[in-house]
Amino acid sequence: MFFSSCNNEAAKTEAKEVAAFSLDSAKAAIAASNKIFGETFATGDSTAFANCYTSDACINVTGMPRMCGTGPLTAFFNGGYQMGIRNIKLTTEEVMGGKEAMVETGNYEMFMANNVSVEKGKYIVVWKEENGKWKMHRDIWNSDSPAPPPPPAKK
Repeated sequence: MFFSSCNNEAAKTEAKEVAAFSLDSAKAAIAASNKIFGETFATGDSTAFANCYTSDACINVTGMPRMCGTGPLTAFFNGGYQMGIRNIKLTTEEVMGGKEAMVETGNYEMFMANNVSVEKGKYIVVWKEENGKWKMHRDIWNSDSPAPPPPPAKK
């Protein structure tokens, strides 16, 4: 009898947690964060950029070592801003997951001043809730542009 009441209580608690999670609310939070993320380049706001990520987030940039934590992510943002990036438009294709983590796939387009498009590609982001907000936890992207050709062989 005791075991069955414990199992019933555990099932009720789990059902409440699942009911409290809303995929639609998580998708809306992700969309709002993506908008802020892209717009941070217009103002050079590295703090707002870093706040889109968890405190222990990691980004995986093509041709660079993995970068983790607020300091390296802020430095990465500052480098992009200094290169002239002024907006990144993220277009979500799919969001799936649950209370523990969400996975988003989509496409991006990067812009310089005067809304000049300089790169298009795709991304995958793992989102995690931190302090009650959905934030990017793991981020990887790559360009749709072909890789540059290798240098000519030396003779």
